Amino acid sequence: MKIINLIHQRARAGFPAALCAFLFCFTTAQAAAQTPAPAQPSNLDSVARLIAGLTPSNPDHAELANSKAWQSHSAEILKSWAKVRDGQLAAMKTWRATELPAQCPVGRTLFYPFSGPDFLNAWTLFPDCETYVMFGLEPIGKMPDASAIGPKEFTKMLATVRDAMANLFERNYFVTNTMRRNLRTEQLHGVVPIFAISMVLSGAEMVSVGPAPFVKTGTGKNRVQGVTIEYRTPGNRRLQRVVYYSVDISDKGLTDYPEFLEHLRELKPTTTLIKAASYLMHIREFSKIRGVLLDTSEFLVQDDTGIPYNFLVKRGFEIKPYGTYQMPIPPFEPQFQQSLMDFYKASKVPALPFRFGYHTSLAQNRSTLLIGRRAPAAPAATPAQQRPDAR
Repeated sequence: MKIINLIHQRARAGFPAALCAFLFCFTTAQAAAQTPAPAQPSNLDSVARLIAGLTPSNPDHAELANSKAWQSHSAEILKSWAKVRDGQLAAMKTWRATELPAQCPVGRTLFYPFSGPDFLNAWTLFPDCETYVMFGLEPIGKMPDASAIGPKEFTKMLATVRDAMANLFERNYFVTNTMRRNLRTEQLHGVVPIFAISMVLSGAEMVSVGPAPFVKTGTGKNRVQGVTIEYRTPGNRRLQRVVYYSVDISDKGLTDYPEFLEHLRELKPTTTLIKAASYLMHIREFSKIRGVLLDTSEFLVQDDTGIPYNFLVKRGFEIKPYGTYQMPIPPFEPQFQQSLMDFYKASKVPALPFRFGYHTSLAQNRSTLLIGRRAPAAPAATPAQQRPDAR
């Protein structure tokens, strides 16, 4: 039985960064990656709330929450969060209500490649999907141990948290170089705490952190590492989960663990989200993951950094454009798509009321968003239709 389907059954029963930066940071990202041990749910959610600036639920964390450092941190991060929640995310939810299906569009899995720890965009656009399969180069890491951290280290950690979340709050995407600096500190390590912050700020409760399907494949430092984070939204008893892999998904990287591609193909059919992906699937060094996405995706939301427009059309996707299309930002100008520009010029394109991708100015209305639906297969010809002399 396929692994992701097995997870679903058990649940129901109970950057911008250039390509060189992407490849350069792989070795250190994989060396630092680790699979965390299962955590205690009550303490897990309380620590998540503590570092997110929300009142912790565990009384043992009350002393930390009463410190001046935490109170200052709480005021600052919640102010930034309120601006994002009431602006960018509110606009996305309003748009989603009319432009996307209320339920997970296809299947139960959202596939979000090159995502890093971007839970907010995935959850805002597709809140009903049971499983989000995400990956990036960033290490997995672990939740901070609130019981073992001193006042000085606690203050440093809170400052690092604010710095780590700043780009997502301000630009609606993470920057690879910033994450590389912030997610390898002694106090804050890996993507797990960043996922945790986003989940509890969104109103979710963290339930568990444990290993993911398909881990420790490969040899030496070049191994796939994964984590599963389960959470529950308010008023909903159903468990949902993020499955995140720390992995080099380039064609060269995949030579160390070719089985990983077959694991991804088992997700079919998927709803797929791609944004701020450094145009990696525009180049031949990422042709294998591009092929997997074209094979598995039945419903797709992406900006222009995702799968090139011509590939989607050739594979039978019906495309609806939003916003506008312009020259990519530096250094990605070579990835300009004339065919996509022609498509926009020939189409009646609705405005996009929020920022999406690398064009961060809403006032300039420069963001690109495409919804792709795979066209239904043509019905098989009847024997009479197949006869050359059929009338």
